[in-house]
Amino acid sequence: MDTELKNAVKATDTKAQYDESAKRLLGQKSILAHILVKTVDEFKKMNPKKVVSYIEGQPYISTVPVEPGLTNTSNEKDGQRIVGFNSENG
Repeated sequence: MDTELKNAVKATDTKAQYDESAKRLLGQKSILAHILVKTVDEFKKMNPKKVVSYIEGQPYISTVPVEPGLTNTSNEKDGQRIVGFNSENG
């Protein structure tokens, strides 16, 4: 078990706040992979280690606003504007 995962589990067991601990645990791709294998039909019967490779990028924990209209902001990358697809339910 890697150090980050150990620290996340350890923080959950001690006096850390529940919400923050849950976010740290769910931010671990290995934890997410186990959840996907148990809950999403497309991933059922897959090895969780294989599923980890299908989880793109790094999770954003407590950094993206959740207010309507603020989650899909535009960014500049290599001089090109990137605009997120708005999939929010108004």
